[in-house]
Amino acid sequence: MKSVENLHEETEKLPSEYLCKIIYAPHGVSDDYNATYNIVCENELITTNAASELCIPLREIWICEKWKPYTKYVIFHELKEPYYRAKGFERDEAHERARKDEFTLWKDDSLWLKMNRDTEGMNGKTAEKKMKLKFLK
Repeated sequence: MKSVENLHEETEKLPSEYLCKIIYAPHGVSDDYNATYNIVCENELITTNAASELCIPLREIWICEKWKPYTKYVIFHELKEPYYRAKGFERDEAHERARKDEFTLWKDDSLWLKMNRDTEGMNGKTAEKKMKLKFLK
């Protein structure tokens, strides 16, 4: 398992390597997404379907302003996930690796735990909404 110090050091370097900008998207614009990105990592474009739907410019990470109280956790995740994708992991595996890194750092952090409870409800609503849309097509 990675040490907490190494995770912090690695992640602190990432925004300058990605040359990215953090944008807080107004609630209403990004209601269906907690955060998403359209960045270059390891000389490779790493993006998401959400970034395409929202027309996010290159080198930007968007966070729904609703999640602003959790900024450090969200940015950490939105930097680590594309990092793992650039290393060759599929999106879901990269997401899980980023989540494990979060757990290593903040498993006892009450605000991080609250964020996970709050986003769990959001993720379920988003998945349900997308499934309804899929069946309506």
